[in-house]
Amino acid sequence: MNRSFTHIALAFGLAMSATAASAAMGTTTLANGKSIYGATAAASQATKVVDAGSANTLNVDCGETVTFRNGDKSFSWKFDVVGHRVVDLQTIAPAGFSSKPLKVYVARNETERN
Repeated sequence: MNRSFTHIALAFGLAMSATAASAAMGTTTLANGKSIYGATAAASQATKVVDAGSANTLNVDCGETVTFRNGDKSFSWKFDVVGHRVVDLQTIAPAGFSSKPLKVYVARNETERN
């Protein structure tokens, strides 16, 4: 194995270990400060619009962007979820958005490898 490949493999392994450690410790951010659930997105990127006041669960594919509405409030989120875990809307929503629980189930998308 050449030296540069070894360094890349080592760096990748360390990054994956940090990600796994973050998830295991219950933190919601990665070492780079980004959320383990994805990121806010522009409403124009959304493939679904969901009324957070009436839904209890939602199924999405990893990488999908959803706009959530609750009365006159809304926000959009792109789901890039570490480990494809279930996301509680209250974890990613802006403060005061909704007090009603809504679970988002994130599945692998077609382009992801096993």
